[in-house]
Amino acid sequence: MDKKSAPDWHFQRPELADYYLKSFALKLSNSRALFARRRMGKTEFLLQDLCPQACKQGYRVIYINLWECRDNTSEGVASTVINSLQNSNGFFDRIKKISNKQIASIKVNAKSPLAEGSLETRFENDISASSLMNKMWQKIDQTNDTILLLIDEAQILATTSNNHLAAALRAGLDVRKQRIHVIFTGSSEHTLRDMFAKSNQPFYNWAPVEPFPLLDNLFVQHMINVSNHILDSSYHISLEEGISAFKQLKQTPELFRRFLEEYLIRPFHGCDTAIERALAKTYTDQGFDSLWNELLPVDQLILQFIATRKTGLSSKSTRQKLGQHLGLSELANHTVNNALARLFDKQHLSREDRGIYRFEDDHFEEWIQTEHPFA
Repeated sequence: MDKKSAPDWHFQRPELADYYLKSFALKLSNSRALFARRRMGKTEFLLQDLCPQACKQGYRVIYINLWECRDNTSEGVASTVINSLQNSNGFFDRIKKISNKQIASIKVNAKSPLAEGSLETRFENDISASSLMNKMWQKIDQTNDTILLLIDEAQILATTSNNHLAAALRAGLDVRKQRIHVIFTGSSEHTLRDMFAKSNQPFYNWAPVEPFPLLDNLFVQHMINVSNHILDSSYHISLEEGISAFKQLKQTPELFRRFLEEYLIRPFHGCDTAIERALAKTYTDQGFDSLWNELLPVDQLILQFIATRKTGLSSKSTRQKLGQHLGLSELANHTVNNALARLFDKQHLSREDRGIYRFEDDHFEEWIQTEHPFA
């Protein structure tokens, strides 16, 4: 790449995309469920690696981000599918024209400006969600193409409010297994596993759940190479510096991009300053202050305790200590359990093992450790 050409920040993963598509070609399974923490590159992989490769192999690809339509999930799902089938031509040409930085935040839903005009169609208020779902299945049945359905932030389907939607999707997909392949991705491992492993969930036993392969030092090397093509040679970043920064940023691709952005703007300040600025920007952009202030005092306290990496949350001595912080003699077991349930539901925590919990967002944990340490 010469200095005048546009930088290609996307680290291509064609082998991984081909792996998933080949697994469907074997016809042993028509679905997969992949989990990884937020900002780990799932969406970029789906849009820039898997989608184009699937299109080349003859798939009709539909991408839905449930987080973006979580306030009206049924309408969001049905509208996106209908409009994607009506406006598939030119969709991926538009994606190619969008910069990698923008791609990282693309959320395609019923109101997305990415697709052609009818994606902005507003369905009449008197059309019920069930009628819209029926229209969606009719639209699917009218096409002879094999469909690859990508459902991002799929853990939204496991919420109580979306139980009927999940059941309807399961029923409709069950009778169309030969024509619709599905990849679910989610940022909450705990919820995603429950969604496919608990017998009371509509998608029980419907897809194998596995970790999404994370980016490694090859990604770092690619990003450093692109950066050094832009930088004056006196400010080049060594691979060792890049790997060190990646580790300090908890091997989070989105934050590593922010680090590079900060470094490219102010290379004379050095890598350490760029790392600090990237973290500070993340804390602000993610609104950790607002997230914290929305929590109940007992929920805040539970997060503070778990951020210390201590165990024994349910022990009597711990509950007594936690109770003292709230002016009580002791926290009741059910109070702790109710707080954990809320934190699971808000996707702040997941359960690794009995009595062992971890943050879904490492950077939220880090922020709590710094701003609200457990006393």
